[in-house]
Amino acid sequence: MIYFDNASTTLLCDKAKEILQHSYGNASSPHDYGIKSERLIKSAVKDIASVLSCKSNEIIFTSGGTESNNLGIMGAAFALKSARGKDKDLHIMANKYEHPSVIGPLNYLASLPGFYVSSELTENTALICISHVNSETGDIAHINKPKGAILFVDGAQAFCKIKPPNNADIYSFSGHKIHAPMGIGGLYVNNSLSLKPILYGGGQQNDIRPGTENVASILAMATAAKHFKPIGNIKDILSEIVNEVPDAFINHSSEHVSPYILNISFQGLRGETLTSLLSSKGVYVSMGSACRTKKGSRSPLEEMGFNRERAESAIRLSFSAMNTDEEAYKAKEIIKASVAELRRL
Repeated sequence: MIYFDNASTTLLCDKAKEILQHSYGNASSPHDYGIKSERLIKSAVKDIASVLSCKSNEIIFTSGGTESNNLGIMGAAFALKSARGKDKDLHIMANKYEHPSVIGPLNYLASLPGFYVSSELTENTALICISHVNSETGDIAHINKPKGAILFVDGAQAFCKIKPPNNADIYSFSGHKIHAPMGIGGLYVNNSLSLKPILYGGGQQNDIRPGTENVASILAMATAAKHFKPIGNIKDILSEIVNEVPDAFINHSSEHVSPYILNISFQGLRGETLTSLLSSKGVYVSMGSACRTKKGSRSPLEEMGFNRERAESAIRLSFSAMNTDEEAYKAKEIIKASVAELRRL
C-alpha cells in the first residue's frame, strides 16, 4: 500500500499508539488519579504551546478540527456582535473555497440578523476567516487584516508543518492530521480576546469549552506534535509527472505552496475514475477534502478560478514523513501507466 491521502487523515504514529493503550482519570476529579491526569494535560498544553509559540493559557482542546472551527468562528462572531450592539451589522470576510467546517458556521451566521458574510475585505470587516494552507491545493495564505479586525485561521493542514502567521488571533488545529488519533483538536485564542461559548456544561477550560477532557487523545496529540518530522523530497519527485505526461497540470494559485499537498489535473480524464483505478493498484489518493459531500455544487478549484474540466480531472496527493522516496518513484510510474491506460480507453 502507498498511502498518499494524509490531508484527509494520517496513520497513527507509534508513540501516540503507546499512549492510547493506557487509561487515565477524569482531570476534574479531586483524587490522586484525577490530579495526575490534570498534571499530564498541563504538560501536554506546554508542548502544544511550544509548537504554536504561544502561552499555555491560550490553548483550548476540542473534539477536532470541525468543532475548533465552529467554536473559533462563532465564538468570536457572537462576542463581537455582543460588544457592538444589536443595531450594528458585523461584516465577516471569507473565501468561497474554504473548508466546509469553515463555510458551515459562516453560512449559519449569515442566516442570522446582523451578520454579513462576503469574500470582500473592507475597512469595516470585523472578522476574517481563512485557511492557513488550502486543503485542496496546498496554497499558503498571506493576508493583512484591517486595524481592529480579528483574524481566524484554520490551521488543520499547517499545524506542526508551517509556522503560524504572527497576526493570527485564533488558530485551529486537528490531531489526526499529524499522526494523532481522530476526535481531538484545539484552538489557540489570543489572551486579549473573549470567545462566547457554543457549548455549556461543567465549566472546564474556563467555561469556553466545557466537558470532560479526552486525556488520552490530548496526550497522544501533544506527543505526536512534539515528535513530528518534516517530509523530504516526496512532492518534488511526484511533481515531475507534469513533465513526463502530456496535458498534466499542477493546480495552485500562489507562489507559496505547502510541500505536503500536490493537486494535479490530467486533461480528458475524470479524477474519480483515476482515483478508483489507482486504489485498485494499491495507491491511495483523493479528489480533495473528504468533508465535501454535496454533488452538483461548484468545486473549490472552480471557486479558485480553474475551469470545470480542470477541476473534474484533478486528483490530490498528500504526504507525511511516513512516506518514502521509494514510494514516490513507484507511485509516479503507476500514475503514469494508469493515465495512459484510461486515455487509451
